[in-house]
Amino acid sequence: MKLYLRECRRIATSFVYFLFIAVLVFSWWGKFRGVTKTEINSANGKTSEAVGFDRPLLAEPKKDDDYFGTKTSEDNPEGIMTGVTRALLMEYKKNVYATYPLPVRNYKAVSLNGKEQARVLEILCEVTGLTEEQLNNLPKSYFPAVTGTIISTDRVDYDEEGNFHISGKDGKASDSSEEIDKTKKFMSQVTYERFKELMHEMETMIGEEGSYYQAEMMLTYFGMSEMNYEEAYAEYDQTIKSDKVTGGFARLFCDYMGLSLGLYPIFIIVFMLLKDRMDNMTELLYIRKVSSIKLVLTRYLAGITMVLIPVILLSFESLIPLIFFGNEHSISIDCFAYIKYILWWLLPTIMMVSAIGIIFTLLTDSPFAILLQFLWWIIDRGMTGLSGDTKVITLMIRHNTLRGYELIKDSFHDICINRLLMAGISILLVIFSVWILQQKRKGKINVANIYGKALGNIKSKFSSIHTK
Repeated sequence: MKLYLRECRRIATSFVYFLFIAVLVFSWWGKFRGVTKTEINSANGKTSEAVGFDRPLLAEPKKDDDYFGTKTSEDNPEGIMTGVTRALLMEYKKNVYATYPLPVRNYKAVSLNGKEQARVLEILCEVTGLTEEQLNNLPKSYFPAVTGTIISTDRVDYDEEGNFHISGKDGKASDSSEEIDKTKKFMSQVTYERFKELMHEMETMIGEEGSYYQAEMMLTYFGMSEMNYEEAYAEYDQTIKSDKVTGGFARLFCDYMGLSLGLYPIFIIVFMLLKDRMDNMTELLYIRKVSSIKLVLTRYLAGITMVLIPVILLSFESLIPLIFFGNEHSISIDCFAYIKYILWWLLPTIMMVSAIGIIFTLLTDSPFAILLQFLWWIIDRGMTGLSGDTKVITLMIRHNTLRGYELIKDSFHDICINRLLMAGISILLVIFSVWILQQKRKGKINVANIYGKALGNIKSKFSSIHTK
């Protein structure tokens, strides 16, 4: 226990730990801080400065409400086709197609050649039933003011109180009760199935992931439709009874924290191990009577503990207001939701990152583990969807929404397998790290000799090539 406390104190007084806390707080401050307060204020009737399409999560809907929020689904294929067609026309005119390719999901603009652009025009004409000349002279009201995530700014007005409203707002792209001039208002001339075939062709032509025309992205950007009272109340009931108010906030907190904890803890582990070498303490540690298993486990557990402490403390900024909200409205909440999600959701990630830091630092006596973890972090971040996309080897679970309890419920089995696998692999890496340290203490593994032999082999190969 003394050795464990000594290691915790050693980490707590190090410069790299203060840097870790600063980066963690900066990330939390920019992404999650204030989210809970905003939701509570909205539920209490206080207007928010942020413009959004969702109703307050904690406010009970009433039957006479004007708006019940939005949902994402394929229930309104006409709306999806309207939004995607609008985006396609905009990008066609500029010949700039936005994509977010793997593995980093950074923006990348793609331009098509003349033949491909001609094919895009054919697709637009087939979908709209218009000619090229008509497409170039569309009235402003051809598309609705709001199509998914695209809003016509020239049709947005503000009242005296600063609240915005959309002039000429119309919720549907077509009205089956009367004939509409297809040059004045968009009305798809193809079926939804045919439309998806054409968009798949667009996706293939663009050749990069993450465009508007990918099936998943079409739904994400343009699959929003307004909920009715029953759907809104079911969501509220789920939030209060199934999620116990705090569940959604705890998941979003873990989502944001997970992005930081998938990388930054490795700096603490690597730095503390290399510090022994810089302070010429390695030999002294090797000859001490402390067992290798005790030494490795103590440092491993101390590193995990010191990473968890600031994470738990930051969760109080969200938990405490929710406790007061629950008391004020006589709603039962789960006060332990944050700690449960932190231990179930984030701890396996911290365990894995710390284990990689220990094993590769012991194996190489270098910061190589940081580079290795950075590559995994970049790839994992790019290949994992924002929510409901947990794979077997996913390092950081994502759920970037306060809603979507059903996604976690439906994927619970996969998430448990993933978390247990991450924890299990990390334990195996720690066991192997103990063996490596034992061999190094016995002098059977000499990193310097390994590097020397490797460099010697490379040098001899280059020399033989040069001689030939």
